[in-house]
Amino acid sequence: MASTMSRTYVGRTPLIRAKNLEEKLGIRKIYLKLEGNNPSGHLEDRLAYLIVRDALSKGQKNICLGNSGRLLYSLAYLSKYFDVNLVLFAPKNSQFSKDPLIIGNEKIEIHQVGENEMDCIEKSNDYAEENGCYNANPGMTNNILYLYSFSYLASEINTRLKKDPTSFFSQTGEGFSISGLYSGLKQSWINEEIEHLPKLYACSTSEGNPIVESFKKGSKEIIKVREEDISESKYNKNLLNQIDANAQEALNAVYDTKGGVISITDDELLHYKKEFQALENIHISTENSYPIAAFMKTHEEGKLENGTHVLILKDGKVDLDIREVNKKTLPLPYNEFLGLLDSWLIQYSDPLVEIQEAFDNALERGFVLTAYFDDELAGICVLSKTSFEDFFPKYHLSYIATKVEIKGKGIGTQLMQRAIELAEGNLSLHVDVENENAIKLYEKMGFKRKYYRMLYDGLEKYES
Repeated sequence: MASTMSRTYVGRTPLIRAKNLEEKLGIRKIYLKLEGNNPSGHLEDRLAYLIVRDALSKGQKNICLGNSGRLLYSLAYLSKYFDVNLVLFAPKNSQFSKDPLIIGNEKIEIHQVGENEMDCIEKSNDYAEENGCYNANPGMTNNILYLYSFSYLASEINTRLKKDPTSFFSQTGEGFSISGLYSGLKQSWINEEIEHLPKLYACSTSEGNPIVESFKKGSKEIIKVREEDISESKYNKNLLNQIDANAQEALNAVYDTKGGVISITDDELLHYKKEFQALENIHISTENSYPIAAFMKTHEEGKLENGTHVLILKDGKVDLDIREVNKKTLPLPYNEFLGLLDSWLIQYSDPLVEIQEAFDNALERGFVLTAYFDDELAGICVLSKTSFEDFFPKYHLSYIATKVEIKGKGIGTQLMQRAIELAEGNLSLHVDVENENAIKLYEKMGFKRKYYRMLYDGLEKYES
C-alpha cells in the first residue's frame, strides 16, 4: 500500500505564498493550498483515496457509485494504481464518450440509468447491497471519510506553517469543508500544536445556500432556503440548497471561531478571479474560485485583519515540472551544476568533495532530479544508491535544495515525493537534529526517526 500511495501523490500538495497579492493588498502573509496538484487535479482525490483504502481494508474490490461528478474522476484515476473496480451508475444524458480516463479504463463498468443523480444513487445503493460491493454513495461512512480528509488537510497546513494561522477561507456547499477543517484544527489545538483556533470563513454562492442565508439572518440554526431564492448558474450549481447535518456543524464552527460566511455573486466571482490571475500565476477554474473572491471582497470591505491567511483552492495548481537528468542531459555544465547545488544548500551544505561524491554516485547508479517552476530551474534532488539491499535502505537522499528566490512553492515536497516513488519507498535520509521544521515535514511524509547518526569527532586526526 505504501509504495502505491507514493505513486499517486495524494495529499501533501503545495502550500505557497501569494506574494504579489500580499503586496497589492498590504497583507502580511497569504498562503494558497493548491489541491489541483493532487494526481487527477482536484481536492476530491483525498476522499477517493480514503474510499479505496476503506474498501480494500474490508476486502471489497468493487466500489459502487451513483455519480457523474468529480468523485467519479478521482476514483477512476486511482483505480489504475489499486486493485479495485468501479461500478458506475450515471444519468442517461451523461457524456463519457470523449473521456479516455473513463472509456479507456477496463476497471470501470458503466450503467447509464435514470434521469438524474438521485435516481442513480438509488440504483447504485440497491446494486451494492445485492452484490456485496463497497458503497461509495453519500451516507454515514462517506461523510465521515470526507470530514477526515479535511481534518487531515488542516493538520497538513499546520505542519507547514511556522506560526498560528489567522484565518482559513474555504469553499463550501453542504458544509463538509468547514466542519472538517474545524475538527482538524481543534485536534491541533488539543495537541498543543497551535495556541489559537484561526477564524473560519465559509465561502459560497449568494443565490441559495442555506449556510449563507442562515448567517445573513444572524441565525444560529440552519434555515431552509426557499425555492424562489435559488438561482442556478454554471458556476454555483454545486453550492445550492444543500441541507445536511454538516451544514449545521459548519455554521457552529464559523460562530465558534468568530469567522464568517461570505456570499459571492457570479459577477463578483468573475471580477475577483480576473484580478487575482493578473497577479498570481495559478491555474484555477472559475467555479472553484470562491475563496479567492471572498478573501478579496472581505479585504475590500475593511473586515480583514493583518496576519497569516490560508485559502484552500480545490483545483488550484502551479506549473511544476520534475525531470530526471543524467550526465548528458544536465541543464548546466557539470561543474556549474555542482556549484549551483552547493550554493542552494546554504547552511546545510557539506565540503564540495563530499557533494561531488554523492552527485557522481547518483548520476551513475541513482537518480538526479531537477524541478522547473514556470520553466525556470528551481530545485535539485540527489538520490544516491547504497551498496546494500536489506541491511540498509537501497537509496539515500543525499541532497535536496531549492532556489532561495522561489521558496514556498511546494518544490521541495514535490521533489521528495518523486524521490520516494523512484526508490519505491526503500529510502533513507539525514537531517540536522536542530532542523525541526524539516523533521516534521519528513515525518508527515512517512519517514521515522530510527536511530542517531553519530560521527567520530577524531576522524580528522586520523586523516591528517
